[in-house]
Amino acid sequence: MTVSTIISFTEFKAMSSYTPYTKNHQEQQSAKLLLLNSVQAAYGERFYRLKEGTRKAIDMMCWFAAEKGFFFASDNYLAERYAVSDKTIRNIAKKLRDHGLIYTIYRRSNTQNGLSAPIHLFTKHPYFCYWKETLNIESFQADFQAENNEIPGESKKEQPKKDSTKYLSFNKNLLKILRKKNRLGITFTPNNVPQLFIKEVKSFFDEAKDIYILWGKALLAYKNFNLANPIEDYTSIAINAFKQTIFAHKHGKIKKDFKGYFYGTLKNMFTYQKREETFKDHPFIFNWLEEQDNIDLGNKNFEKWDKEISC
Repeated sequence: MTVSTIISFTEFKAMSSYTPYTKNHQEQQSAKLLLLNSVQAAYGERFYRLKEGTRKAIDMMCWFAAEKGFFFASDNYLAERYAVSDKTIRNIAKKLRDHGLIYTIYRRSNTQNGLSAPIHLFTKHPYFCYWKETLNIESFQADFQAENNEIPGESKKEQPKKDSTKYLSFNKNLLKILRKKNRLGITFTPNNVPQLFIKEVKSFFDEAKDIYILWGKALLAYKNFNLANPIEDYTSIAINAFKQTIFAHKHGKIKKDFKGYFYGTLKNMFTYQKREETFKDHPFIFNWLEEQDNIDLGNKNFEKWDKEISC
């Protein structure tokens, strides 16, 4: 049995007011499709045999989560909107948790000593790495494995005996199918990723998902700074950061995560970019060291002139 992550009202308010990952309808649609494709892969062919209301509810979950990586619409809301039972909505959430596609946390109730409606974070969304770090979700993988081994509502007597060899073969074949469905070429990369960035990274990453996540890291770093122009105008910075990360990787300087190193490099480069823009926008900001040199030089000239007058 896993321990649920519980967040305070202040933390939930901060999550709700965080800068959206998507800026317009087209970007939100692209982000939704990325999440929806992972859900469809989890269901396999069975997805298309689901009732229309169930598929629409799943689509809306992905749409809600596209903006900031999570959704908190209640089971009753989705059930009533798409004419399905609230149990169906809960089964969807359990299915996605079992496949490691969502991580569910809870808000602490203000009216009673308990939990209020759950918040579901999509693990395939570029913002999940941020939420994982911000909310201290350390044991996600352990929780996912533990929940995957538990089958609530079923006793051991009701479970049929399994032929281990038969089911092992079945699981391997299913895994191959799911992996194949998840592997999309670079032509499937969402439109919000600049073509120039895709062109530079495709020699090292040939899957749409990997390129999309890399650009998500760039966007996440960009949102830490109030820069003058949209992210697309800084594509060259993202490409330069990627090249530096590749160089570091080739020379064995990256000890942990490639994408994490890329993100850190981007933050450093955006810091310099912010300083340059601040200097340009404020002409009265000057280099005090250079100015001090000019003052010293002026004082020396004055002393020389004063001596000449005295003579």
